[in-house]
Amino acid sequence: MDAARRADAPPKREPSELRNASVRFLQTRPDADAHTGPSPFATDLVIDDGDYDDDDDDLDYDDDGDYDDDGDEGEEVEHAASIYAKSSYPKINPAYREERPYDPANGPGVPDDATIDSARTLYADEVEYIMENGRQYCGDYFMPIDQIEQTRQYVIHQVYLKTFNLELTTVPLDNPSYILDIGTGVGEWAIGMAEKYPDCEVFGTDIAPIQPTNQVPFNVEFHIENAEDEWIRPPDSIDLVHIREMTGAFSDWNYIYQQAYNCLKPGGWLEVVDFEDVLANEAIINFFPPGSAARIVIPGIYEAAQKCGRPRGVEHMKQSRLEDVGFVDIKDSLYYLGIGPKENASWGSSWLFAIVTGIEATCLRHLTGVLGWEPNYVRELCAKVAEEVKALAEDAGRPEGFKIQVRVLSARKPRIGEAVQARWTTAMALGENGEVDYSGGDDSTIRSGATLRSEDTM
Repeated sequence: MDAARRADAPPKREPSELRNASVRFLQTRPDADAHTGPSPFATDLVIDDGDYDDDDDDLDYDDDGDYDDDGDEGEEVEHAASIYAKSSYPKINPAYREERPYDPANGPGVPDDATIDSARTLYADEVEYIMENGRQYCGDYFMPIDQIEQTRQYVIHQVYLKTFNLELTTVPLDNPSYILDIGTGVGEWAIGMAEKYPDCEVFGTDIAPIQPTNQVPFNVEFHIENAEDEWIRPPDSIDLVHIREMTGAFSDWNYIYQQAYNCLKPGGWLEVVDFEDVLANEAIINFFPPGSAARIVIPGIYEAAQKCGRPRGVEHMKQSRLEDVGFVDIKDSLYYLGIGPKENASWGSSWLFAIVTGIEATCLRHLTGVLGWEPNYVRELCAKVAEEVKALAEDAGRPEGFKIQVRVLSARKPRIGEAVQARWTTAMALGENGEVDYSGGDDSTIRSGATLRSEDTM
């Protein structure tokens, strides 16, 4: 294995660098000093992360009102029922990345760097950065934190916004005052919630300070914290604990859920979002022939994760885990996101980009450090898997079903005096660009381009 060495802190991707830029996969990786020759992820994909297409038929955003071009609210519109609780977001255009000049005389805006830095309880000097096999890591965490990974996280955030019709959460919030985002990454979700709820304190925690330090709302703070340590949050204080993309991160999810429960207000919500990636879904595996690179990588990555005591997949999202802690109103929502434009014409290319760039990020440290595979061999395998995934995604003649399952698990802490009786709801979203079945549920503006079906069990 290439010798690991201590590295400087990774550069942060400020929102202005990411907002309207088109992300192009280059033939040469940014870390070319550690890897020569063509990128193992070379592709022609061009991902536009700019404004959303107002003509997107698959994702209708209205949030209970129409809007003129200047953002004024228009006539109220009645929506069909959905599986989600009614959205309580303010009736404004969803400009999650809107820049607002800071004016101390007129209230919220974008503070100067000194103000933001003073609000960040980050002790960057204590964070260990490691360069290993051409990727940059924080401590012993298996995922990298370099610019390639930061860009991937940004694109995935856009995919989630598209999936949930530009909503940031599926739970109903009523004037929240305190929101906590565990494993915030580049901080896009936390920043969006801070912009959406300017009177709410939003805290994003992570083991690495890769979040932006300017052009963010005044009411968001980013802290270096390890969620596997004892949480320092006051009990009964938080309206929403949000955990996304953390599969394989924790060894004891029961502890995480118990800590979240303790910190939540009575009536507060927990929301966990994760997906079984291309290396986990059996339906996906069947698309790859015997002897393919994917068939080699799949068992390897899962063996390594098990040996680390942090298994991959969505076993941590069993409803019974939350019921055992004491949560109620447990809802399990499933979405199947098509890979590539065949099943998902509107944003399948963005999803494909995120998957392909995530293959090496997910595999490299596990396969080299835990199983002892040679770094160059792992890179070659990951490059072949990326090529196989891209070829399948763009193959117009292949069978339908090249999709990845996304799961959203939400639950509520009982209110004071409330009888504890867990309610389990399973909501399934199958397919993309299909007709939406709103036959069950209540009024919500959260819609996806998927066919929604709900199965309620009590």
